[in-house]
Amino acid sequence: MEKEFLDKIKLYLKAGDGGNGCVSFRREKFVPLGGPDGGNGGKGGDIYIVASKDINNFIHLSFKPHIRAEDGEDGKGSNMDGKSANDTFIYVPCGTVVKDENENFICELLKDGEKFLIAKGGRGGRGNSSFKSSVNQAPDFREMGEKGEEKTIILELKLIADVGLVGFPNAGKSTFLSRVTKATPKIADYPFTTLSPNIGVCFHKGKSFIIADIPGLIEGASKGKGLGHEFLRHISRTKILLHLVDPYGFYDIDPLNCIKIIENELKEYSTTLSKKKKIIVINKADLTGSDDVYLKIKKKYKNRKVFLVSSVTGQGIQELLDYLVSIIDKISLEDEKENVNERKVKVIKVEKAFSVEKKNGKFYIYGKKIENLCARTDTSNENALRRFFNILKKIGVVKELFKNGIKDGDIVVIGNFEFEWKDE
Repeated sequence: MEKEFLDKIKLYLKAGDGGNGCVSFRREKFVPLGGPDGGNGGKGGDIYIVASKDINNFIHLSFKPHIRAEDGEDGKGSNMDGKSANDTFIYVPCGTVVKDENENFICELLKDGEKFLIAKGGRGGRGNSSFKSSVNQAPDFREMGEKGEEKTIILELKLIADVGLVGFPNAGKSTFLSRVTKATPKIADYPFTTLSPNIGVCFHKGKSFIIADIPGLIEGASKGKGLGHEFLRHISRTKILLHLVDPYGFYDIDPLNCIKIIENELKEYSTTLSKKKKIIVINKADLTGSDDVYLKIKKKYKNRKVFLVSSVTGQGIQELLDYLVSIIDKISLEDEKENVNERKVKVIKVEKAFSVEKKNGKFYIYGKKIENLCARTDTSNENALRRFFNILKKIGVVKELFKNGIKDGDIVVIGNFEFEWKDE
């Protein structure tokens, strides 16, 4: 069966590489000593994640999980810079949480049009005209384009709705949703009929609000049993929880215990979730004995609003909707602020500019800026290598290599490049 709803996906991103600089000299008739005129490379495309109200899940991304932005163009002669690449935009539903491959929180996008730069494109390399100076009138080297960032990310959806329907399977949530909205969820008489959240918009007395039907919860859901965490997170961004209860209970669990079990699962999953406003709705008022169950539950939960409704006949539906309309604007939408796992504090470490380490007879130079500089150096050009060596000398790398006992013929490794050391 083709999957129609996808609320979690892993994506592999590669931002665009910057274009290479150009080595060129102006050569025109009657223009002696034209000089260098190599242009700069264009910037590689960035990758943005953008929230859109017109999308409700990630199914459109499942067909192409590997996303690559365009590369920048190389520079040309006559001081013509290469064209910068267009940015790439990944459109996701409002309510998307972005995590890295280790499930660490990166950002969340809640509002339509909100965007986040997830992978940065590489800078373009400079052409030889950029290296012209008073002491070097005719540089014959260029700079290579910077590589774009590569990332693996995980997208998770938390539905944004005003009202969330919770309860055991077969409590009648899908039937209720179809009664009060124009949603058409799958309805059948067996557990877990709903395997994905359904959303509908309810219009009542000139107001509208969004209702989300969350698949049935069971005992142990907060620990991943049944549909577990797959859908509990969708309730976290609702203002009100309508707890629908079957007057006949669920298998051998009576209605009162059904309420207790579900509320315990909400508390186990999130303290904030358990504190949300909850309304108990005894569904299926058309069944024999439902009145007695209603009175029993109302007596037990004196400080809670309890309604008796029938999604089939419409009994009690108007009264329930009247109450929802009267309170829904008074309740603010709260997120899972206490969820430390999702919002880890990012510790910024101040790292050394470089470090030198001798392993297996080779000298390894580490340092993000140095590795990037090496990658952007045209290693096929002797003058470009000489410039690179002079920079290493100025910042103290050469001195550190001598301290570590480097000698003629030793191998120096920087990033993906290996060099043979010459004492001269």
